[in-house]
Amino acid sequence: MARPAGQPQREDTPVPALGRRKLAVALSGGGHRACLFALGVLLYLVDARRHKDVTSIASVSGGSLANGAIAQSLDFTSAAPEQLEAVVTRLADRITRRGTLFGAPLAKAYVAFLAVAALATLIGPWLLPLSFGLQIVAFIVALLVLAWLAGLRGRVCARAFATTLFTPEGRPDRLDSICDDLDHVFCATNLQASGHVYFTQRLVSSSAFGAGVPGDIALSTVVQASAAFPGAFPISWQPTARHKFSKPREAKAAGARKMALVDGGVYANMADQWVHRYDNVKPEIANKPDYRNATEMVVVSASAGLAWNPLRRLRLPVIGELLTLLRDKDILYNNGNSLRRQGLVSQFKLAERDGEGLRGALVHIAQSPFKVPNDLAKTDGAKGARAKAVLAALGDAGMRETDWAAVARENSTVPTTLLRLKPAIASRLLYHAYLLAMANLHVHLDYPLLPLPDASRFDRLAQGDGQG
Repeated sequence: MARPAGQPQREDTPVPALGRRKLAVALSGGGHRACLFALGVLLYLVDARRHKDVTSIASVSGGSLANGAIAQSLDFTSAAPEQLEAVVTRLADRITRRGTLFGAPLAKAYVAFLAVAALATLIGPWLLPLSFGLQIVAFIVALLVLAWLAGLRGRVCARAFATTLFTPEGRPDRLDSICDDLDHVFCATNLQASGHVYFTQRLVSSSAFGAGVPGDIALSTVVQASAAFPGAFPISWQPTARHKFSKPREAKAAGARKMALVDGGVYANMADQWVHRYDNVKPEIANKPDYRNATEMVVVSASAGLAWNPLRRLRLPVIGELLTLLRDKDILYNNGNSLRRQGLVSQFKLAERDGEGLRGALVHIAQSPFKVPNDLAKTDGAKGARAKAVLAALGDAGMRETDWAAVARENSTVPTTLLRLKPAIASRLLYHAYLLAMANLHVHLDYPLLPLPDASRFDRLAQGDGQG
């Protein structure tokens, strides 16, 4: 029987004797799609009581929306299911009613003003009572002003995040004020050094700049830098002085007054690099050096492969050349993600085989909850038995493989956007992520196989609280 909506695992439900595992969670990018998919996985971890062993949540882009909202709102390792549901409800309300970007009046006003400015730039100079030469000069000046105005969209985005997500009691939270029960790691790509800059509530770290402190940087600014999609948003230029970096590893970085930051997914969209480079920053971490000694990792990937596209627009003169470059970028990005996922799976298999190293599992949006259990149900041993148990539970709940394969395809093609999504899509993403996480993590890591929740639970969460 499927569990009724809103009934998480009871506190007296036994948890397997797994020892004191240290779990690192990595949340990929993908706009609102990634945010909701990540929240579905985190809901399962709390219901299964595996959240008590989480030592870090690292994120890029859309995953950072979820990470930031949780970091600001609760102590994740001790949170009750209803507490996390309250955060999910609040985020879903923003995403389904107005979107996180255009939920702020300033963002709407800015877009309207930018549209008027663009129209004035195209028409205004030619209506002025000037000679043709001076009209050309006026047009060029107007273009430069328009470009400057367009360059402000990153700041507007940060302000929108501050208003819609990260402004309790009328003022934005500072990064160093968020919950300290675990390390909330926000990854941005530094264009100068072609690598990540990691922002946490206790540390800012970069392979080029070294280690520093958060300073007075706002949580909304960090999230915006982590989610600055190339093309959609300009570079986020952040001053280095506030972080008091010590011992820069590159001499040129010591003289840099600002960091050029864009979406963390440009460098690594799986957000898994924080765990892999722990040994490099361990000596510089104060107070709680055991936090990143993870023995397991759950990687939540909300990015799927590119779908077939006839690309007829590529035949257009001039514009087609630009669109071709964008398609080239998408293919390179997609190929990098695919190779990184394959590498993670291979790493997890080696760790399991050798009995040492970082064990883990992937929760990939392109898969249905049947995929991993079907692949391993015919194998011998405990893992095969767990795979059979998952298939039996799905069957007892009346779920069909073809239906969930269709859900995986639909969720994989949800656009990468910060605009609003329909409640039905939000519910589908949450439900899919929850079931997929439970299936994959039970099979691979022996996490609890809970009574399957009913879809109505996620419908309720996706409706929001009506305050958006």
